[in-house]
Amino acid sequence: MSAIHVKEIETEQELKEVLELCYNILGTDNSELYGYDAWHKRFIEGSQPLVYASKEGKIVSAVLGRAENEESLVVGFVACHENYRRQGITKELLNYFEDLARNKGFKYITLGSKEDAFYEQCGYHVIFQVHDQNIFQKIL
Repeated sequence: MSAIHVKEIETEQELKEVLELCYNILGTDNSELYGYDAWHKRFIEGSQPLVYASKEGKIVSAVLGRAENEESLVVGFVACHENYRRQGITKELLNYFEDLARNKGFKYITLGSKEDAFYEQCGYHVIFQVHDQNIFQKIL
């Protein structure tokens, strides 16, 4: 069994491939916050964690963050290819994402999801609900 490689996005090609995975799983988003141009701008700035996991050269999972302010990071996308779910890959990737966020000076991470169990296992707590989604937060 080959190893999972976890890393930050370093090239525009990696960004395109990661976003392709995310949009295929989560649906295309051309919004001001989550469209390609917004992620590309964050990639160029380099101040927000944009990470992915690969296996045998194939991108299998991604966690992309956007700064809400200098202390708060919002997880914009969490996506994992269906063939690689329930193997601990995204949990490992989220830990890596959190370490990078901490090193970049962020104090907490917020995200919205309808899937409770995974984020609770990762140490996130529901802080409120909106539009049938739980809003989770984790203090770094």
